[in-house]
Amino acid sequence: MSHLTKKDRLAIRAALEEQRAKFLHGLKAAFEESGQTQFAAVLGRGSGDSADEALAVTLGNLSAARMDHEERTLQALEAAFKRVDSPDYGECEDCGANIPAARLIASPAATRCVACQERFEHTHAGQAHGSM
Repeated sequence: MSHLTKKDRLAIRAALEEQRAKFLHGLKAAFEESGQTQFAAVLGRGSGDSADEALAVTLGNLSAARMDHEERTLQALEAAFKRVDSPDYGECEDCGANIPAARLIASPAATRCVACQERFEHTHAGQAHGSM
């Protein structure tokens, strides 16, 4: 049986909806940036040197990284929407402990308790990101 009350789940669902709207906006902005039209000014200043070209490439890479982050976050939120009503939502995927409702409201896509998430981040520093 889940430790989350109906009130907890309603608050979590509201937080999910708010965060999804925020990230959809961020994803839209990232897609608009991905056209890289803002980098044309850097390259269009006459005979751009290699530093200008490197800056344009770096800006393009940052835009792509932002887009990737936004997409991964949105996928995590969508997955949380699918499981928010399941009895095991709110259980840590690593140790099985209950994830406090306050953490799930703050980070509804969380799949680990704070201790396990910290351990995961320490162990996987620099690798693909874990659960929020």
